[in-house]
Amino acid sequence: MTDETEEKKREGQGGVGAEKVDGGAEAGGRGRKLLYTCFNDGAGNYVDSDWKWFTCWRCGTLGYC
Repeated sequence: MTDETEEKKREGQGGVGAEKVDGGAEAGGRGRKLLYTCFNDGAGNYVDSDWKWFTCWRCGTLGYC
């Protein structure tokens, strides 16, 4: 895949998924983070609800929301 094609796919908000959600004081179900599972290694990635893409915190695989 060319760099130009890769950049087009990553348009919009995104970033590296988190292993754990920070701020345990929030009530369950009221956070702004969603849990996505990496198809490559099965790691759970917590990402912001408005992200379009993320990279796995464990293996670095690109995933789409």
